[in-house]
Amino acid sequence: MATVPFSWMWKDPAETIDQIRTLRADMAKEEKRLKEQDVRRKARRIRKLTRLAKAGKLKG
Repeated sequence: MATVPFSWMWKDPAETIDQIRTLRADMAKEEKRLKEQDVRRKARRIRKLTRLAKAGKLKG
């Protein structure tokens, strides 16, 4: 028998709240990791462009 989607939401409200809090915490961690990764990627690109500009090889 198939389960109802989001059947966990029909459990005890306290358990549901705890589960939602852990989901939010996990999402916050992942968003922070992705943001840091994006900052590093942008910094690498800027350093690369700066090196090319100093070498006179930057197209523009």
